[in-house]
Amino acid sequence: MDSIELINIIKKMLADNLTTSEREQLLDEKPMINFQSQQWKKAPKAHIQDNVVSQNILNKIMVKCRSEKQPILKNRKYYHIGYSIAATVALFIVGFWIVNVSSSYINISAPVDDKLAITLPDSSEVWLNAASQIRYHKSFLNNREIFLEKGEAFFKVKKAHGTPFRVYFHESHIEVTGTEFNIKSENIESEITLFTGSIIFQAEEGGKELPMKPAEHIVYNAHTKSIVCTNIDINEYDWRSNKYRFTDKPLQEFIEFINRSYHVNIIIKEEKLKKLKFNGTIHKNEPLTDIIEKICISLDLNEKQENNNIILF
Repeated sequence: MDSIELINIIKKMLADNLTTSEREQLLDEKPMINFQSQQWKKAPKAHIQDNVVSQNILNKIMVKCRSEKQPILKNRKYYHIGYSIAATVALFIVGFWIVNVSSSYINISAPVDDKLAITLPDSSEVWLNAASQIRYHKSFLNNREIFLEKGEAFFKVKKAHGTPFRVYFHESHIEVTGTEFNIKSENIESEITLFTGSIIFQAEEGGKELPMKPAEHIVYNAHTKSIVCTNIDINEYDWRSNKYRFTDKPLQEFIEFINRSYHVNIIIKEEKLKKLKFNGTIHKNEPLTDIIEKICISLDLNEKQENNNIILF
């Protein structure tokens, strides 16, 4: 297997689109070792300074490929999408394209049109949305501080006794022990969503600390200093894969979501149909016709057009 073929297979793995035969090819460790060695030599010295061990990356790849042979939906855990492997592989495939090492800090930026997954020196994992940027000090292991300069990032933090993990943004910060959360930081507003574990949000240095629980979502306005906290369904959407996942979603609620997202008017004719439960996955930009077809097939319904409305019956 040559390098081009191997790169294409790895790209498919990052997209969670491997076939069985391709997964077997990745499990052939010799070409993986050779390829990783070539990429590692091209990477910046920052990876060495940050104590990233290349063999650990390879081990994670092998463990991931083997584990994917097993059923992955035994429980409804958040984000079973194969991102732990993306975090390790992306570091040596594309990491040297976006890492900028200054005198004291390591700056990492995602491409303007694509997402990026990285592994930090403490084995915590970060996913950056397109055009997002973080930086951290070279001595990160001594004080685990990350600065989200712009954009959106999902964090999966590794526990480290005695060393808290902090993320700074908009003169605010979050303190973490070991957990999974998302931060979206824009010009004025920031959004924080907690998936597992617990975090503490502090709007300003010396300000009131606000503990967060799983499924809580905070919107903080840096101009008005207002904080709005709500509860959300954290199972549904993952921007890292651009997929919505629905489990036992009442059809009426699902249709309301589709109407808002696609600016259409779908109507369910009978009250009893509104209580049906929808299970399935849709892509963020999936055509409306495909979604309606999924609904009709999975729930044995029909659809028709009436003026500007779509009727399900």
